Amino acid sequence: MIDLKQYKCVLTFFAHPDDETLAAGATIHKLTNLGIEVHVAIPATGIHSRQNVQKEKQRDADLMELRRDCEKAMAVLGIPPSNIYLGDFPDNEMDKHSLLETIHWLEQILRKVKPDLVFTHHRYCTNIDHRYCHEALMVATRPGTDNHVTVLCGEVPSSTGYLKPVQWEPNCYIEVSESNVESKIKAMETYKGESRPDPHPRSREVLRALAKVRGSEAGFYFAEAFMISRAFA
Repeated sequence: MIDLKQYKCVLTFFAHPDDETLAAGATIHKLTNLGIEVHVAIPATGIHSRQNVQKEKQRDADLMELRRDCEKAMAVLGIPPSNIYLGDFPDNEMDKHSLLETIHWLEQILRKVKPDLVFTHHRYCTNIDHRYCHEALMVATRPGTDNHVTVLCGEVPSSTGYLKPVQWEPNCYIEVSESNVESKIKAMETYKGESRPDPHPRSREVLRALAKVRGSEAGFYFAEAFMISRAFA
């Protein structure tokens, strides 16, 4: 069983702004309410994939707005701007860079933050950036005599499970409260360009329903589901 109270510092490492909220927003809110330090690392901005339909000035304006939205969303979850690390890797083209570049970017943050728990993407997520982040994290947090970082992989609605056959089989359920779920939804709706109306997977209705479904699978009223990549006792 994962006891959140045992962790002193937590890092989320998800590819794009809003992935962290979709995958673990309710858990992040629970962690910050427990007084646990949480940091957020996001290597790709989520804007550059639109360069074929947007002029440069518009992209720059959208990028600034997205960064502001990210800070507002994280504030809802209890995370200050000083704990947010944004990269400039290209959206949906992180594989244009070597995996080593991503690893080095992440390692700088790991050395600074020194987390004992990290949340990241599922290995077989549909999005190439998501898979890249997973691979980078597994290398950057490989165990050593003085390095034992628990790694939990979350699901991102509208991405996880779309790559068939589905290899998403959660084996870790974190109980969250209705208030945690509502904060997750509020944070997601702060990303004005990413939130969608029902029945989209990123809609308020579906996010709440998913929290109920994951809770029902574990005997809770609400939960978020993860797969354990590494855990230490």
